[in-house]
Amino acid sequence: DFIGTPNNNQPPQTHTAVDTIARSGPDRLESIVELHWWGDDPDGYVKGYEFTFDSIITETTAWGFTTRNDSTFTLPIPPGQDSVDFTFYIRAVDNNDLRDPTPARLGVPVKNSPPTVAFVDGPNKPLQTFPVLKFYWATDDPDGVESLSHFEVVWNDTTQATFTIDATAQAATFESTNPSADQTDVAVYINNATESIGTMQGLVLNDSNKLFIRAVDNSLAKSAFVSSYSVYVKKVSSPILLVDGYGNTGGTTTTFYTTNLQSVGIVSFDTLQVFKTLDGELTQQAPDNLTQARIFKLFDVIVWFSNDATKSLSLGQKTLGQFFDAGGKLFMATYVSGSFDQQSTFLDFTPAQSLVALPTDTVLTMNNGATLNALQSNWPDSLKSTSIIGTVRPFTPALESIPLYDAELLAKKVSTGATSPWNGPSTVIAKKHDANNQTNFIFSAMELQKLNGLDNMQELFDKIFHDEFGL
Repeated sequence: DFIGTPNNNQPPQTHTAVDTIARSGPDRLESIVELHWWGDDPDGYVKGYEFTFDSIITETTAWGFTTRNDSTFTLPIPPGQDSVDFTFYIRAVDNNDLRDPTPARLGVPVKNSPPTVAFVDGPNKPLQTFPVLKFYWATDDPDGVESLSHFEVVWNDTTQATFTIDATAQAATFESTNPSADQTDVAVYINNATESIGTMQGLVLNDSNKLFIRAVDNSLAKSAFVSSYSVYVKKVSSPILLVDGYGNTGGTTTTFYTTNLQSVGIVSFDTLQVFKTLDGELTQQAPDNLTQARIFKLFDVIVWFSNDATKSLSLGQKTLGQFFDAGGKLFMATYVSGSFDQQSTFLDFTPAQSLVALPTDTVLTMNNGATLNALQSNWPDSLKSTSIIGTVRPFTPALESIPLYDAELLAKKVSTGATSPWNGPSTVIAKKHDANNQTNFIFSAMELQKLNGLDNMQELFDKIFHDEFGL
């Protein structure tokens, strides 16, 4: 046995790496600080440390525990204050759970740093749009993004009352509540939400607009306002939208459609060049599919013409759901190239089930003067080609769709150039109905402007838009 009287356990001692942080004014620390400490025990070892930022230590003080000798702390500055003097206490705990009765103390002078925010480009950056807009932004705060409180946004004039958006937002969609007005309120949806958080004022239609944003942190410090790029916002002047899917080359085709619509008394319509580009960037397509869907839903009837079925059907499949759900009616005529992916799902929403499978080494063509022949009564009996069409892709109508026209086609052997009449399936125009048995989609796998050899497009337009769509 040991001889003598055991000594009492001695408490550990605690020390901070510095005794004093002497900083004032703009030289104060930012609210994220890194602190260091150490401790020793005369008759054992230190197993850890307890710390607190309570300004006065009492029996109810809550202490944090760590086994580290350093840590980074975020010190929240109270709302409305620019700077705060925090008091940091740290005490060692020995192997017998005895705490240092005289914790080390360090004053930490902290100043708030204002947050920053900047707009970032989305997948597309439209320079012209209808009154549904989406903007993206990124934010930072030297004191930590967790110190961010909210964003404030305003249209065009930063002297106006701002609208508050939650700090979790990284984007917002602004949808007009009156898309035909000169100036309109907009419903605001954060990120990809489908429920609005409220309405804000100030969007001007048929004019250029900028969105201004600033970030506000928990101390109510604000960043400077930053502005978005300028975007021209068109009012909705008609329930009918002409979608030009020809990129930058659709001028004559648009004229064909406007002339024939006017010939049957439809004189008011809006236009959208959905694949128009400038320096390789789309200038009229919405930043994302959800926003484009909201734009299409602004209209009752869409007339979509295109020379690229892959691009048009892909976009339509992703963005026309809300339009159809609201009772919208679509006419689409698009060129379907030989490279169209037979395995794609782009046809799923159309009256076409699939493209007709062709024999190996075979393409289908249409001669100048060949005809499309009506399969239903009360439709123009024939449509006549005005040029040689090098590739025609007939389709199998989907279940419950109604075929409208078959085409007079030739089968061409690619390897030899030899042609012969095509006797297989040749449907190129069909329609389908909605739940109320009303025609809501007429699809043509051929471009109409190449089928007016009988000068009877007015009759066809009258049938489509008056008899079928009820305009």
